[in-house]
Amino acid sequence: MTDRGKRHAEVRRVLDDVHLSDRATAKVRTLSGGMLQRLAFAQALLGDPDLLILDEPTVGLDPAQRMRFRTLVSTLGESRTVLLSTHQTEDIAALCERVVVINRGSVLFTGTPRELAETAAGHVWLAEQPPPGSRASWRTAEGSYRVLGARPARGQAVAPAVEDGYLLLLDGGDGDGERTAVAEEGVCGTR
Repeated sequence: MTDRGKRHAEVRRVLDDVHLSDRATAKVRTLSGGMLQRLAFAQALLGDPDLLILDEPTVGLDPAQRMRFRTLVSTLGESRTVLLSTHQTEDIAALCERVVVINRGSVLFTGTPRELAETAAGHVWLAEQPPPGSRASWRTAEGSYRVLGARPARGQAVAPAVEDGYLLLLDGGDGDGERTAVAEEGVCGTR
């Protein structure tokens, strides 16, 4: 794009898309982490590309910014391909039509977010205590434990979420699902 006026209009458009118009003249070094993330997203939008590849796009965004990001990506996904590389399973569940889970270069899963969640069916429980040998467990806000793996004593089956399927796929049975999940990549696309 050689026309200066068109270039400036394009920059104003993408800054408006990511809600940074009010910071258009600010020095980059003065921007917060979330603002820097939104600025990087604005750069990716320049030129209205047919393919957007976004790596961990919601890191550093506050909840309101995440919702605006999801709305914008959903709108963009209607007319182009959007590829997200992320560990944020909430973003995957909210945005993606198709999911690919990759671990150390190997494809472990391809399907919908719902199908990813269903891979954990029969392996997700609520229990009073985390049982020894569970693949992963964490305390919920209500004080019980969400457990992935074999049924604990007096465990109550619960519906699996995308995160449960993701953790169980990456766990590989080594009992270290949480660490592995953080270290590896989840990729999704929407169109």
